[in-house]
Amino acid sequence: MAKTKLTPADEKFIAKFLNADGKLSFDAATITRRNRFTGETFEVDPICAKAIDFVLAVESAFGSEVALKRIAPALTKGNAVQSFDRARMLVLKLNSEAYMGILD
Repeated sequence: MAKTKLTPADEKFIAKFLNADGKLSFDAATITRRNRFTGETFEVDPICAKAIDFVLAVESAFGSEVALKRIAPALTKGNAVQSFDRARMLVLKLNSEAYMGILD
């Protein structure tokens, strides 16, 4: 299945929240993420992997400004829900199978 092209807004979100430290590597051969309840694994690209990690981290940090800042410096209580949803929709756009198997 061909990847959907990222929009400029997607790229801005990735730079601001998923790659704020500039360490996102696009060279990874195989990245897998696992459903924490079923154990099912999915192969994903680096952007999906970071977005899944982001969603799971924000989910456990809701309500704590300090914990949110550890995830991404630009993350606040005020934008956490919007950023959480944005990351989920990014995974859905890039890999609907992983979205359904891990985040849905």
